[in-house]
Amino acid sequence: MNQRLSIILPVLNEAGGIVQALEPLQGLRRHGAEVIVVDGGSRDETAGLAKPLADCVITAARGRGVQMNAGAAE
Repeated sequence: MNQRLSIILPVLNEAGGIVQALEPLQGLRRHGAEVIVVDGGSRDETAGLAKPLADCVITAARGRGVQMNAGAAE
């Protein structure tokens, strides 16, 4: 069975810290983990800053539970 670690980060208006949050995860990505950022409708540059540091950036309705479920479905 092939298993993969998926890290799902629900975010909202995190432009000031998203890069610092995602940079430490790059080593895990190099070893096969996937990083999924689920944006809850940020009004800043969160999604754009996250794109080069994540495997997938998606938009979902606000709410941590909703965002986590959207990321898990990806």
